[in-house]
Amino acid sequence: MKLYKFTVPVYLIICCFIFLGFTDDLEAQEEEEIEIASERLRLSYVDPVRCIELLKLYGVSVGSPSEEVDRTKLPVVVPMPETKFHETIPDHAKAFPKTETDPINEILLFYNEQKPEDTGRVRRIIREQIDLPARKIMIEAMVLEISSQALDELGVQWGFNSDKASGGNFVNKKLDGPNNSLVLGQIAYPAGSAPQLDATVTNVFREFDIRLQALVEKGSAQILSRPSVLTLDNRMAYINVSEKIPVANTKFVKDYVSSVDFREIMAGIELAVRPRVNDDGTEVSLQINASVSSPVPGKDVIVMGMNDQQLAQAPTLSVREVKTYARIANDTPFIVGGLIAKDSEISTKQVPLLGDIPILGNLFRSKTETGLKREVIIVITPSVLPEDAPVHAGMPKDEDAFDQFGHRLFRDAYRIRSEDTFDLRYLTENQSLQKLQKVADRIVQDHRKYNQIYPYNKFALGSVPGEDALVRRQIYEVLKRQRASEVLDAEKLIFFKPDDDVGSGFKVQFLAEYLEEEAPFVLSEEGDGRAIGLCFRLTRTSTQAEELLREPVPEIKIVDCPDENSWRKLLLESNAEKDGELEKQVIFLRHRKDLERLKTAILMKKIISLNAADYILKLKNFTRGRLLRMPTIREEDVELIDADVATCFYHSELYYSALRESLQKDFVAFRQALSGTDYEAYLQ
Repeated sequence: MKLYKFTVPVYLIICCFIFLGFTDDLEAQEEEEIEIASERLRLSYVDPVRCIELLKLYGVSVGSPSEEVDRTKLPVVVPMPETKFHETIPDHAKAFPKTETDPINEILLFYNEQKPEDTGRVRRIIREQIDLPARKIMIEAMVLEISSQALDELGVQWGFNSDKASGGNFVNKKLDGPNNSLVLGQIAYPAGSAPQLDATVTNVFREFDIRLQALVEKGSAQILSRPSVLTLDNRMAYINVSEKIPVANTKFVKDYVSSVDFREIMAGIELAVRPRVNDDGTEVSLQINASVSSPVPGKDVIVMGMNDQQLAQAPTLSVREVKTYARIANDTPFIVGGLIAKDSEISTKQVPLLGDIPILGNLFRSKTETGLKREVIIVITPSVLPEDAPVHAGMPKDEDAFDQFGHRLFRDAYRIRSEDTFDLRYLTENQSLQKLQKVADRIVQDHRKYNQIYPYNKFALGSVPGEDALVRRQIYEVLKRQRASEVLDAEKLIFFKPDDDVGSGFKVQFLAEYLEEEAPFVLSEEGDGRAIGLCFRLTRTSTQAEELLREPVPEIKIVDCPDENSWRKLLLESNAEKDGELEKQVIFLRHRKDLERLKTAILMKKIISLNAADYILKLKNFTRGRLLRMPTIREEDVELIDADVATCFYHSELYYSALRESLQKDFVAFRQALSGTDYEAYLQ
């Protein structure tokens, strides 16, 4: 019994050691089985080093580029190794700098390949808390030369004390010396009244501009320069409107010039502004460095040599500078001014002969000095640009001069105008759609591959179901206004037809020839109450070889179509998706007007191809100001009618029906995909 009591604890201890060893081996095996995947996260706005430091505050594991990734701490973020040769803005005085191909605005994210959803938290922190875009601000400056009387007409108020403006939009304080110093001023509206500029006055700039233009027309004011620059919140913007004045440096040896070289000094207006925007964008705080310099007339420094010979001459510069802070309302002009220049002119009158007598001649001559007083002011207007509107004051007008056609070496291009884009706020601002987009973005952050999987790709990253139909219609309107279809010859349109005689699959058939034989009513102006249909069945996803060769060959059929409504109904019903049937795209031609629509659809297809279908068919990319690459049509070109052309044909007319169909189908599919998952809760 004693031996038995002794051996039992020993046995238990041995078992524990065996178990612990087994568990260690199991953990090691599990660690070895972890397959590490990685991806490069591109940062748009924040510096990678700063991003890494902020991620540490959120408890995200951070690795080192010189050490192996710790598998027990996945997901792990690792900064990209620093490049030694990269130079963001090279010094043009040096040789062109060496650069590396790797971008410098990326970080590496390592994660367990079996648990990609673990990376979603990291992506959300970066996107929602760290890598945030700065507000865009347009800084407009206007340099004026104006008389004192004209300033009163503008309603400029000078000399306000800073303590009186502590709660308002302006800090107004004289900064240097006497009457000709630079000061900050505000504009009163109406002129002569108490200051009226605050956040509640929205039309001040317009009224100020009207008064200013009136003074310019009268000749009381002159606009010397009107520069503008687009900058970001808390970023410095620099404007320099000046000229270089050469100054000679001379060296003398016993009154003789031994060498002469030149250096340049700057004279003009330098303006550096750092804006900061408040939360709602109604006020802008500005750090302002303004400098105005100009040569002083009649005060040049002249170097004389032997025999009163002029050897060199250098100008005397008048410099006025202000460094200050101001807080003003958005879209509100304020003034940096007070540079007063006096041009003097001395005229001498004397009695002939007597005035030339030394010393005594002063009694017989007189000097008269006349002065011209000019004041230079700088009007600064900051404008906070809305994030959802690409149109701002700095955007050029919609002019044909931005288009490019007929170039021998480069593709034709068309600049999208305001009239080319639809007002789609009823769709993009729909709360139900926005909620689904947010859920899709969250899913894509957790599972990157879902960005390419239906139905998630219809909502993620700003996508809108049915947006391809809307973009096609907008392109159609552009082509229609440009009468672009006239460049296509209807005689050069072809389609594929089955070749039963030879058995080679299909042969080329010119559309015009086929219509003359089988459907001549299409070539007439009004038609005869019938339509010819070309049906393309989409087989691109088929795995059968025979099916792959069917898509380019349309099924052709002539049907009754007495009027416009019948034609639209045929087009709608034939292109609608039906359960259990192969997707198809159908074209119906009744008369010449439909032929013109067909030619426009061919051009639409070529435009989409030139601009990349996965890019241009996004509403967020079809915006005012963007250049749209246009196809160049040659006389010898032959154009093919296929399923993509049929899609463009359908969307050019019934885009709204296509949009509604996509919305209904994709909304249902996405909600079904979320059903029973953890993401369904985000729809509540």
